[in-house]
Amino acid sequence: MSKRQPKKNKRPASTKHYPRTARLNALLQQIVAEHFERLDDERLPFITITGVEVDSDLNRCDVFISTFEDPDPLRDREILSIMMEQRIPLQSAIARQAKLRKTPEVAIQFDPAVRVGARVDMILASLGLESEPAEGAEEELPEKESAEIDEAEEWDGSAE
Repeated sequence: MSKRQPKKNKRPASTKHYPRTARLNALLQQIVAEHFERLDDERLPFITITGVEVDSDLNRCDVFISTFEDPDPLRDREILSIMMEQRIPLQSAIARQAKLRKTPEVAIQFDPAVRVGARVDMILASLGLESEPAEGAEEELPEKESAEIDEAEEWDGSAE
């Protein structure tokens, strides 16, 4: 008689402490970004999908976006209405690619964190202050003037 081998965990160890909703959020963000990338709609500016949050029961999927344009309530409504026209095809793409038993209802909105950060920067600029870089961030080094650079100093790609 042969002994039965114990069942091995088929999942990689890295997903053990990574909740299902977080993995699903990342997958749906990728699907949504690819969907809007394929659209090629001239009415939409450069749009970034900053995040996706899915309810634990998969009823609702909130898609957070940001643009490179300055916030304008009329333009924001226009962008959201254009993107909401794509809600049904987007849900179909999610159902097809994510292979979920239940496809969540998609809601699209501007990312409030991006807007708040932009507003804080604007207030600091109006006060004549600049936002400080985070601790550990590299400071910009002063550039050498082109007259100071000698051809012998240029890096040739070899290790020193």
